[in-house]
Amino acid sequence: MTIRALFAAVAIATTAWIHASGVAPTALAEPEEAGCTEVSYSGTCVYKNCTDAKAHGRCSIPQDDPAYCSKQDRDGDGLACEC
Repeated sequence: MTIRALFAAVAIATTAWIHASGVAPTALAEPEEAGCTEVSYSGTCVYKNCTDAKAHGRCSIPQDDPAYCSKQDRDGDGLACEC
């Protein structure tokens, strides 16, 4: 028996066993929401405030980052929500 025939026989036997036993395949569950704020490119701040940013693991957000918000850069040095 060739390897290909062996694999085919195993696949057929497995399929027959699944149908005979009534075991239904289960779908993978959707991943849980992380609860993080998604990046918004509409010109508004991504995070409500620096406390929100830090709660999502973000601080010292540079100007070139999509999550940067000038309102959260108090000293105007190009870093919002400094650590």
